[in-house]
Amino acid sequence: MTTTQDTHPPSPAASHEGSGLHHLPVGIFASVMGIGGLALAWQGAAAHWPVPEAIGDVLAWTALGVLAVASLAYGAKALRHPAAVRAEATHPVKAAFIATIPIGALITATALLHVNGTASTVLWWAGAVGQASATLFVMHRWISDASIKQFHIHPAWFIPIVGNLVVPLAGVEHAGADLNWLFFGVGIVYWLGLLPVVLARLFVAGVIPPRLAPTLAILVAPPAVASLAWVRLGGAWDDPMARVLLGVTLFQVCLLAVQSASLSKAPWAVSAWAYTFPLAAATRAFLQAGAETSWWTWIGGATLAITTVLVAAMAVRTVVAGARGELTAPEPAPPSPGPAA
Repeated sequence: MTTTQDTHPPSPAASHEGSGLHHLPVGIFASVMGIGGLALAWQGAAAHWPVPEAIGDVLAWTALGVLAVASLAYGAKALRHPAAVRAEATHPVKAAFIATIPIGALITATALLHVNGTASTVLWWAGAVGQASATLFVMHRWISDASIKQFHIHPAWFIPIVGNLVVPLAGVEHAGADLNWLFFGVGIVYWLGLLPVVLARLFVAGVIPPRLAPTLAILVAPPAVASLAWVRLGGAWDDPMARVLLGVTLFQVCLLAVQSASLSKAPWAVSAWAYTFPLAAATRAFLQAGAETSWWTWIGGATLAITTVLVAAMAVRTVVAGARGELTAPEPAPPSPGPAA
C-alpha cells in the first residue's frame, strides 16, 4: 500500500530555534470556532428544553474574549515576525487555516446576534469581508502554486469554503438577501466541487499525518452549516434540500464515530480543535430540525453532550499547552517530502 506524508520544505520563518511567538499557529482561531459553535448549540438546546439560556450567552461572550486574545497574539506575531505569517499563508497545508480568523468572527457574531446586536453587526461585517478575502486568497494559492501536490490536500481545505456558508447565519439580519445568497452559492458549489478532490486524496493517496488526523471531522461541517444556512435563507427543515443535508451530516457524524478509536491515538495538537465546530454545527442543525419528541432532537442531545465535553477538554488542554510553551514551540520536523512505497 502506498502512503504519503503532508510535507513542505521548511521556510526560513519556520526554522527558528527554540520557542517563540513566531511559532504561534494560525489554527489557534479554531478554538474560537469551537467555543462559538458550542454557544450556538446550547442556544438551540434552550429552545427545546428547560435549560438556562445563560449557558449559550456566556459561551458567546467567552468566544468573543478568546477571539480578542487570539487576535492580539497573532497580531503581535504579524508585527514582529511578518515572514512567519507569510510562510503560513503560502504554505500548501497551513494556508487553509488562515480562514479560521474570519470564520471565528462570523460564528461569534452569530452567537451574539440576540445578545448584543451592535457587537454582532461589527463582527459580522469584519468577518464577511475577511471571509471573502480569505476565500479568494487561498483559492488563488491553490490554483497558482505549482508546488502543491495531491499529498498536500487534507480535509481542512474545506475551511475557506465552509466559511461562506457561515455568513448567512447572522447575515440575514445584517445585510441584503443577494449578498447572503452570493456567499451561500459560493459555499455550496465549491463544497461539492472540492468534495471529490478531498475524498480522492483520502481514498487513494495514503493516510494523512497524525497531527492532521483531527481534520477528518471537518467533513461534518459543510452539510451541517449548509442546512442551517438554507433554513435561515427561507427554506424549511422538511424541504428535500434540508433533509438531504441533514442525512449527509448524520452519515458524516457516524463515519467520524467509527474512526474514533484510531483518531484517539493521534498526538494532541492545536488541530484537535477541528473536532469541535463541526460537531457543534451538527448539534445545532439536529436540534433545530426536530420538535421536542423528534428523533433528530434526541440525536442533537447526544451530540451536545459529546461536544460540550470535547470543548471543555480542548480548552483545558490548550491552557496547559500555553502554560508549557507548547503553543509557541516549533512543530516536529516533517518527514521527507513525497510519497513513499
